[in-house]
Parts: sequence; C-alpha cells; structure tokens
Amino acid sequence: MALKPVIIYCSPAGTTRHVADVFEDSLKRSGFDVFVLDLGTRQNHDPVLSKIKEADQDLCLFIGSPVYVSHALPPVMNFISNLPELNGASAVPFVTWGGASSGIALYEMGKALKEKGFDLAGAAKVIAVHCMMWRSDNPLGQGRPNSEDDNMIQNLVSQICEKTDLKQGIDLSVLAYQTKAAHAEMEKVSLEKAKGHMPKREIDENLCTQCNICSDVCPADAISFSPYPEFGSQCISCFNCVKQCPEQAIIADLSQLEGRIRQRSEQFKEQPLSCIYI
Repeated sequence: MALKPVIIYCSPAGTTRHVADVFEDSLKRSGFDVFVLDLGTRQNHDPVLSKIKEADQDLCLFIGSPVYVSHALPPVMNFISNLPELNGASAVPFVTWGGASSGIALYEMGKALKEKGFDLAGAAKVIAVHCMMWRSDNPLGQGRPNSEDDNMIQNLVSQICEKTDLKQGIDLSVLAYQTKAAHAEMEKVSLEKAKGHMPKREIDENLCTQCNICSDVCPADAISFSPYPEFGSQCISCFNCVKQCPEQAIIADLSQLEGRIRQRSEQFKEQPLSCIYI
C-alpha cells in the first residue's frame, strides 16, 4: 500500500501525545515513514501542509485531540479547517478523554474531515487520566492509557495497513455514539462558555520570578508578561501554567471543579472507556 502517514496532535497533558507515539511506533514498525507535528509547540505548520499536499490521495492523516467540554481543542479544529480539500485522502481522528464524557469530539472531527474530502479509515477514543485532577489521590482515568489501550491502537494500525482500499472505511454515523439528547446538549456547550466557570488564576507576585516557564508550556501561546503573567483570549484552560510553575506562583482552587467532573462522570457512565472504530 502506498500509504503516506502524517500524525497531527495537540496534547497539553501528554496523554494524547502518548497515543500519537503509539501510532507513530506502530506505523514505523510496519515499514512506513511518518511525519509528526505537535500543534502545542511553536513549530511552523507550512512543512507539514506541504507534505499533506504532496501525499494527495496516498495521505492517511492521523489527527488527535483531548476532549475539552465535549469538543476537540480549537487548535485541532482550526488545523482541519485550514487543510486543503483532498478528495480521496484518508484520515483517522482520535481523542483522549478523562472519564467524564468523550462528548462529540470524534464526530465533529470526522465531520470536518469529511467536509474536506477525506474518507474515514478508522477512529479511536482512549480513556486517560483526567487532566484537571492531578491533585487528586484517585483521579478519573488513573493509570490510563495503559498497555491494553496501546495494544488496541496497535491493532487499529494493523487493520488499517491490511486494507487494500482505505475508502472502504467507517461511516460518520458510527462516531455519533452519544444519545440524541446528549448530543444536542453537547452541541450547546463550548470551551469559550465554560471558561467563565473555570477556577480563577491569581499570580502571587512575591513568588513569581518571571522565569517564562508558564509561557513555554502553554500549548496555545496564550501567556504574555507585563511584567507578570497575563492570560490571553486564546487560552484553552489546560492549567499547564498552574501545574508546571516551579515557584507555585500561579494559584487556582480546583476543589469544586473536581466535584463537577465526578458528577458528570456519574451522569453519563460512558462505556466502553476505550474503543476503536474500523
């Protein structure tokens, strides 16, 4: 098969990167050269867009996002919207989710890719430790992704590589696995609306050394200094800045947020936790 795989992802907490790494390793062991782009870095997108255009119908785009507020992250959806139309190329959207709900992220990614002319060769959702529960002794998704999740992704790659025609893929409707009522409710929520309910971050100016680490670890390039950190409108509320500040100078109370996350998990009781669609 003249498959030309490209892997694109955004991974503030590292778990989507883990899944992308499994895809990359599996494809390389199958003999393919793989081009990878992490949207959370400040890499120039032009080289990967050139690779995508050159691959044309031989392209298989593996594109991944964590689920935030039922949706894929804006950098991922923006990347898809900026893709050229590639009728006959293939795509494999994948998401990680933290045990509350995987939302409609896979469906929306698949729909956006179909609108660009891609056939869906497969898809995957993978349970992961919830990125906002790093202070918890018992976070949702603890220990995930694990070896079973990795094996599942390896199996997906094997099945894709065995196909003689990637156009014989999955129908978009397969990714609309939430109930109609839940799907409709999830369409109404957004990360932008949810920001207003997220814990407020405060800067302890006595602790902040203006080291710029918070800016370095921000996948949305949303932090500027004047002279202390300020958060721009493109912030995706990943709280990497809080987690990784070496001085603990960025303060946020997450205690009430954890309760809301667990309540949503109980509301949906989503199963299976990890799944491939092929």
